[in-house]
Amino acid sequence: MSPDFSIITDSLELKLLNDNHAEQLHNLICHSPSLHQWIDWCQPDFSFEQTQQFIYATRLNWVKSTAYGFGVFTRDTQKLVGMVVVNELYQTFNMVSIGYWIADQYQQQGFGRRSLQALINFCFEMLRVTRVEIVCDPENLPSRQLIERCGAHFETIARNRFLFNDQPREGAVYSITP
Repeated sequence: MSPDFSIITDSLELKLLNDNHAEQLHNLICHSPSLHQWIDWCQPDFSFEQTQQFIYATRLNWVKSTAYGFGVFTRDTQKLVGMVVVNELYQTFNMVSIGYWIADQYQQQGFGRRSLQALINFCFEMLRVTRVEIVCDPENLPSRQLIERCGAHFETIARNRFLFNDQPREGAVYSITP
């Protein structure tokens, strides 16, 4: 997929991050305490160098077609408000796993729902998958509510479903099918 590919909605643009976005991304990561409890790499001491490496890794994954990370930008101001990502592609099962986060200062404004819905549509229309899976910490109620508002169905609490600080954790597994 071309690095200049973007998903445009009425109010958002989802696009690949570049070096020009590093300062915005760094500020969002460091100043979003609600994210720090759910995303192990997203911490208040995340350095600017780590931010640049993250952008580089996201771009490399995109070029290799192993993951598609999109910055979520407002269309009118081009402010970065968070990210959505196709972080696992399972060719054998024709499915993907997606993730997302919206910075604290932009939560509860509809950005999460609109960007997730755009990413889900991308998965079905462009990637032609037959299943989108979302996994989150069972105690992350705002995330679970957001997933459900996007039409996902709760399936199970799976043991050792993801790693957090290199430790296995239970995961609430949701799915969306076309």
